[in-house]
Amino acid sequence: MKKVVRTWLAYIVAFVLIAAMLTGCKGPKDTTTGKKTAETSQEAESVTEKETKTETKTETKAESEPAPSGEMTEVGTPRNETLIVECQSPTDTPGQFNSYMQGTSMGFGIHQLMSAMMWEIDTVKGEQFGEVADGMPESNADFTEHTIKIRQGIKWSDGEDLTADDVAFTFNMIMNNPGIPQCTYYKQVFKSVEKVDDYTVKIVTNEPFPRLAQRFGVTIWGNDLRIVPEHIYSKQADVTQFKDSEPVVAGPYTVKAYDDLGKWILYERREDWKNSTVGVVTGKEPQAKYVWFRNLGDDTTRQMSLINNEVDILCEVSPEMLEVMTAQNPNIACWYKDFPYATSDDPCSKGLAFSMGKGAPFDNKDFRWGVALAMNFDEISQNIFNGVGRASPFPILTNTSAAQELYVKPLLPWLKDFSLDLGDGTTVKPFDEGYADRMAEVLKGKGYDIPTDHDALVDMFGVGCWKYDPAAAEKLFIKAGLEKKDDGWYFNGKPFTFNMTYLADTEAQAGRGVQAAYDQLTKFGFKINLVSESSATWDTNGQTGNYDIAGYWPTGFITKDIYSQINGWDADLIVPMGEKGSGQGTRWKNDRATEIIHELSKLSPDDAKAYELGQEFFKIAIEELPFIGFHSGVKFVPTNSTYWNNYPNSENPYNGPWWWWSCFKYILTEISPVK
Repeated sequence: MKKVVRTWLAYIVAFVLIAAMLTGCKGPKDTTTGKKTAETSQEAESVTEKETKTETKTETKAESEPAPSGEMTEVGTPRNETLIVECQSPTDTPGQFNSYMQGTSMGFGIHQLMSAMMWEIDTVKGEQFGEVADGMPESNADFTEHTIKIRQGIKWSDGEDLTADDVAFTFNMIMNNPGIPQCTYYKQVFKSVEKVDDYTVKIVTNEPFPRLAQRFGVTIWGNDLRIVPEHIYSKQADVTQFKDSEPVVAGPYTVKAYDDLGKWILYERREDWKNSTVGVVTGKEPQAKYVWFRNLGDDTTRQMSLINNEVDILCEVSPEMLEVMTAQNPNIACWYKDFPYATSDDPCSKGLAFSMGKGAPFDNKDFRWGVALAMNFDEISQNIFNGVGRASPFPILTNTSAAQELYVKPLLPWLKDFSLDLGDGTTVKPFDEGYADRMAEVLKGKGYDIPTDHDALVDMFGVGCWKYDPAAAEKLFIKAGLEKKDDGWYFNGKPFTFNMTYLADTEAQAGRGVQAAYDQLTKFGFKINLVSESSATWDTNGQTGNYDIAGYWPTGFITKDIYSQINGWDADLIVPMGEKGSGQGTRWKNDRATEIIHELSKLSPDDAKAYELGQEFFKIAIEELPFIGFHSGVKFVPTNSTYWNNYPNSENPYNGPWWWWSCFKYILTEISPVK
């Protein structure tokens, strides 16, 4: 339980925020719409209505009253029929809905509500199920021929049946179009993809490939294979230049309107939702007639929007923001009711990625290990989310609760004995298993009720982190070719300066981690430029390798079989710097790791050897440290139950709070209106 003083502080901060909001603005005014606009009169009326409501709601927000009826949104839809979801960044490509055109903002509801996946993921069971596919692939003995049945009954939103024609066309479109980044990989895997009959597709792979569903279906966020309507895309001269501004979709929602400035997209449930992917798979109707994805702006506006019931779901906030919001509106909640509030099982850990394609010293593991040991993770953790979160120092595999049980704990004896050669005849064991106990004491001192059971602490804070050892770090930097002088570090006889970049205005966990690491490494004597980037620049630089050290998150873990998490680290997929490819943008090259990926691709996920190879890969990754993890994905993802309820949470975990994943469309059948 928090100290009383923290609650009072939340009220004081909230009062200041409210005063600033009331004097500085009267709510956002989205004045432009795209291809399908709400009626001008409705919009003008709703904006005026909102200006009046902002002040009224501020005075009554703490009263948990039933949702008012008759209210309209700014885009002219009934509020009690509209689920409003935050999108963290505006889109730079408004009106562009083609997932195979560069720059499409898939997370702006496009892949959550409209895209058609071959296989989706049940995040609770960690099991895949067929969406467009009717079940899992049927393969021959050596996994080179695969038969996929297509689920019957799914229709595109224009009434056309979704058939094997669409599936075979999409595969071949990717394989035969060098402008699509996945083209090279698809050619590496597939020999042919052909229609057998209207609801059967036959795939022949160049080599044994037992993980067809895992690689080309959803296991975490989504997948780069999204089935498109053949009767539309086959008519395009160049599909990579086709904006698809009036998309025909298989998902349960279509685009009703969008903002020309890229701030929002309004989706409407299909009248024939029973013929959509979700309708055919589940038989359940998504409860919200409209889903309005919108970017809300700065943190003050985001807070006030949720407090004032102007948005139902926020994507991610800081613990400080959550305290302010829950103190002001009893309908706001997070994954847990009490500490730690956030879930630590988002499978994308945050930390530091290195652009190894740039060469020395970033491609030198001694340099990367030097960075790890030069940082005090206890301080970094407190600077990110006040110590909340499970430590996930490992590269590539995120330390979710499942990963900790399946991979990390079995490797603990090896981790404890693992040592680094410091280059002067000495070694250091970098693993520090005391982090959980230390952080528990820190948080107890701040007034939080923290478990005393060691296993509970390990579940909450993780098995350990990398040791803070400045002396060892200095030796590793010298071993990597750096030289320490009175005025800082030198490399190749010149002052050594590098950039550390993070995504601007969103992904607070990642951004705070980079900033905290910047502080640590600056204190260590490095001269660093700290840079924030827009989402478009950030995404492009991540793929082309145009960064030095950055807060990307090339990690994951949700199933015991890790092939789908690691196959992108295949060194054969590396493309020259400045180009975009289908592999990882860090350009880590390790021959044995690549061999393991190739071996895994030929083994059944159920083969015991697959798990052994996964453990070997994990050890190699730790030795090489292509990524320094901080925490697993810590998600403070608040919801507001004024208009809608039955969101997934720790007491009702029918799914995770993954509004930005493609599986959100299945959560929408469970979120229900407040009566």
